Amino acid sequence: MKTAFPYPILVGGVTLRAEEVWVDNIPLSLNLISDHEHVIALHAIKRDWDEIRVRVSVAVDSDELGAGVWASPTCVASVRNRKTNLRLTFPLYYEGEGRWNGEVELRRGEHVGRCEIDAWVVAKVKGVEGRLIGRAENRWSADFEAKQPTSQRSIKMLWKDFAGHPFLDEFRDDPWILDAESNEPVLYLNSSLEGFRPVLEGAASAEQKLVREVVASHIASEAWTAMFNTALYASEAKGGESQWPGGWQEDVLRRMLPDFFPEISPDEALAELVGRRVSGESGADLHARLMHSATLHSRKQKTVATTVRTLARMSESKGDS
Repeated sequence: MKTAFPYPILVGGVTLRAEEVWVDNIPLSLNLISDHEHVIALHAIKRDWDEIRVRVSVAVDSDELGAGVWASPTCVASVRNRKTNLRLTFPLYYEGEGRWNGEVELRRGEHVGRCEIDAWVVAKVKGVEGRLIGRAENRWSADFEAKQPTSQRSIKMLWKDFAGHPFLDEFRDDPWILDAESNEPVLYLNSSLEGFRPVLEGAASAEQKLVREVVASHIASEAWTAMFNTALYASEAKGGESQWPGGWQEDVLRRMLPDFFPEISPDEALAELVGRRVSGESGADLHARLMHSATLHSRKQKTVATTVRTLARMSESKGDS
């Protein structure tokens, strides 16, 4: 599902980069800025701060930019924080050769969790001002909770006695439950289930280790499935455009959607999924794709194959003896 524009737009990519970051005019270590992940990790700031400035650059194909039917192309960077409902734009300055530079400002009282930095190229097209002719292929995140510049967050796991717990008591016979309703997903493991914790934490024999790997893979697969479903229902369509939910839900979707539809972009894949959900289409195809993605992320296929081979070797060894 591709977005159609009733006017010409840039065919080539629009590349957005975070070049430098200052915290109250003090440079942030480059180790906390990842070009690969497109993330700026800001949790390492241990002192109070008032303002963070990010110098960004945007590049497009200069030949295509100069040969288009548009006039007066300009570029702006945008900052959006979904939790605080903040959206700001900052003009960038053209330096020639299809390249713009400028800064975005992040003020302490305006941001929670993480914010998204995007870039738009706009121009006058067929007499109409402000036409969007290009948008950054890879948006950046400024993450105020991340210690490392990575978009891949780990799931918090806690051992709890489910019996008598206010939230978990009704699931007292289940080995694990994922709470995906909070700002951070939490996987609860049932410590009252006899032998469960020793298997996962204290496996000693070869047989116990096999059980641990299989159980851990199964837990991971169910967790990915639950997080994806929660994230998908947190997404919505506004004005005909599918909206990323932000936070950990967006992280999950961006990691799993390429497994669903590898031939299209994440934005197009999200639009496809939201469209199917809203239309009430049968979920059989999506469920199969979700099972495939959860299997990949939990490494279940590798675990099962390794377990089968190990069991076969153990059986042969016992037969020889």
